Amino acid sequence: MVLSRLLRLRFTAGVAVFTLTACAVSNGIPDHNVSGSGSVLSMVLANRVDRWAVDVYVDKHWAGIVGPQDGGAAAVCCFPGVTNWNHPVTVTWYWDILKNPKTKAVVASKEKRSVQVSFPASGPHQDPDWHKADAYLCVILRDDNTVALAFSPTRSECVSK
Repeated sequence: MVLSRLLRLRFTAGVAVFTLTACAVSNGIPDHNVSGSGSVLSMVLANRVDRWAVDVYVDKHWAGIVGPQDGGAAAVCCFPGVTNWNHPVTVTWYWDILKNPKTKAVVASKEKRSVQVSFPASGPHQDPDWHKADAYLCVILRDDNTVALAFSPTRSECVSK
C-alpha cells in the first residue's frame, strides 16, 4: 500500500516536472521586437479551408489547432507585447492528412507551411473602455498558402474578418 502511494507520487511529480519543462522550452527565435510594455494579446484562429490546421505558431508562440471552416470559439494565451508592429512575423502551421471519406485512402499527406505576414498598420486599438480595446490577435488561414492577421476586441469577431 505504501509502495503504491510512493510510486503514484513519483509518477505525479515526474509528469509535473515534464509539463513545466515543456512549457519553458525556447526554440531560439529572437525576440527582437518583443517588450513587456506593449499590448499582450490572446490569439484566435479562423480557418477558411476544408482541412485541419494543426500546430499553428506565430513566431515561436503556439496559437493552437483549428478544424475545417472553423474558428473563433477559443483563444490561446498569449502573443507578447510588441514595441514595433511594423515588423513582420512568421506564421507556421501544418495542414493535416486529408482522407477520402469513402475509401479512407490518403488524398493529401501532412504538409508544413510557413509565411511571413505583416500586422495591420495601425497596431491594436487601445481604448480606456476595455470592452472596445483590441484584446485578440486573429490568425486567419485564407487558403492553402495565405494567412492574414487582424486585431479584434472579441473572439467571435475574428471569424468575420
